[in-house]
This record gives sequence, C-alpha cells and structure tokens, in this order.
Amino acid sequence: MTRAATLAVALLVLVVPGAAQAQLTAANAWLRPVAAGQKEAQLYVDLRATEPVKLVAASSPIARRAELVLLDPPDAQSGKLRVVSEIAVAPNAETRLAFRGSHVRLLDITRAANPGEHVAVELTFVAASGRRQSVSTHALVRGLVARTPDGKDIAASPGAK
Repeated sequence: MTRAATLAVALLVLVVPGAAQAQLTAANAWLRPVAAGQKEAQLYVDLRATEPVKLVAASSPIARRAELVLLDPPDAQSGKLRVVSEIAVAPNAETRLAFRGSHVRLLDITRAANPGEHVAVELTFVAASGRRQSVSTHALVRGLVARTPDGKDIAASPGAK
C-alpha cells in the first residue's frame, strides 16, 4: 500500500461515526455523612453525555459494593424504588440522581465519611455499541452528623475535610 493510501485509511478510521467516546460528566455529587460499619449510604449526582449511554456500575473506596436504584415512575409520591442493572442517560440532557429519587446506593460502608470531606467515586457507563467508559469524580459529604450501625448519631468532627 502506498504511503498516501495508508494515510487515507488512517484518517478514515479516525472519522468513522461512533469511533469517538461519548463525552461524559458527573457533577454536583454528594452524600450524607456515614459511619464505618453503616449498612448503606445514598450517592446523588448529575450526569450528562453527548450520546445515549447507560450507567451500569459504581464504586467507591468507602463501600464494599454499590447498587443502582431507580425511582419508577420518577414521582416521589407514587413511585417505587427498585434496584436495577442500568440507568439510561439521555444525550445532551441532564439525568439527575437526586435526594428522594433515583440514586446510587453504596453498601457495607468501610470507613466514616465526615461533613466537608470529598469521597472518590467511579461511575461506569456503556454505550449502545457496547463500549464501556468510566468517569471518576468526588462526592462532597454534606450534613451535620453520621450514624453508627445501631442508629446513634455521631457528632461531626470539627476538623473534617
């Protein structure tokens, strides 16, 4: 193959539709304070993508595992929460995982997360093509107290970051 033909094929591969990954953002992530040993914590985040994708997994170093929870229909009055394997993220629109709505449930909390602290979170998405893509973000811990596994409040530590 000539050098010009090789270059043409390489350029064609770069501009084939769907070859680029979706641009994904995770913004405004937050959760309430949690204590080590607590059963669960809810993570809330705003998601945006440039193409249709599905959120298929989440993880954080403060939890042993995570579940995706969908409020269906998305009406807090009549909706039912259920664990799902994926949450659709529409292109060029915000998908909000919010308080009293759909969210990520972090399970089996391994360490405390105090008010003002930022907790690492990784979200995994899959496109219609099957391509997987991960986004890392940090969730701000918001609130005044955490609870022990037996439900007792733990005052926020003044030096929490």
